[in-house]
Amino acid sequence: MEYHLSIMKLFAALIALTLFLVPMQAQAGSSYEYQLYKNHENYGIVVFPKKFIQKELSDYIASIAFSEVESGKAVMRRGTKNENETLMMPLEVQNKHSIEKFVVIQVLTQREMLIGIYDPEWGLTLPSASFGLETLKQNIPKTLNAFRGDNPQRKTAVEYGNSPIFVNFSPKPDYNGEETIKTQLMQWQGGTYARI
Repeated sequence: MEYHLSIMKLFAALIALTLFLVPMQAQAGSSYEYQLYKNHENYGIVVFPKKFIQKELSDYIASIAFSEVESGKAVMRRGTKNENETLMMPLEVQNKHSIEKFVVIQVLTQREMLIGIYDPEWGLTLPSASFGLETLKQNIPKTLNAFRGDNPQRKTAVEYGNSPIFVNFSPKPDYNGEETIKTQLMQWQGGTYARI
């Protein structure tokens, strides 16, 4: 009898805890607004929280031919392989704008951001290190080039100092294979990409 009573108390405590935590999680997810940017290639950049987007960041995004297309409440989503999880735009918004590949930027402070990369083939990559705007400016064009594949006519110039460097993939067989490109995307972790 005592055994059943203690199990019932434990069960009641778990129900109470669940009822307490669910509203907190819902509030946490719904308290952030995102801003979605899109370019003519249907690549996206999702930034949240929208209220922390600095003018310098929005000016940079506009300078690489991305336009604001939609904003709203951010939702928690996982990658296509059910890996990693972060706040971003709802799936309906992604589908509405025909965006398959995008960069997710979480603004922490004026000088720190967390970056994620979403690709339907590779899922969601979320490096744990935070980055500054200058590193972001160097790596977003490289990420867009990785999204584009090996089409040299669609490459973006990446500037280091005063001289532009064009990122090109090697003509070696399988150099542009899924694992190599995924490795390049994951190198946000160190703040720079490997030389290509």
